[in-house]
Amino acid sequence: MRAALTLELQHTDLASYNALQKLAYLFMIVDLILLVLSGLAIWKSVQFPLLRELMGGYDMARVVHFVAMAALLAVLAVHLVMVAMVPRTLLLMIRGR
Repeated sequence: MRAALTLELQHTDLASYNALQKLAYLFMIVDLILLVLSGLAIWKSVQFPLLRELMGGYDMARVVHFVAMAALLAVLAVHLVMVAMVPRTLLLMIRGR
């Protein structure tokens, strides 16, 4: 984490993910699950009363959904900045290798 924040993170082997990348992708998976669940609690509140109550009620589900969406957009912004800093990774992301 310190290497990434001080811009000293090495990108010698682009075929393998470092620990920070793995953590970011794990966060995105958990965040997307939270987005879907909170979205269902908001959209189909009557059909999913247990989910709504697990989220803390309708209003709290809206807050959870907003925070999860803001977190996803923050990860996207950081991701775009990191690609701009190491542009040779862009082609690998487009090709998938």
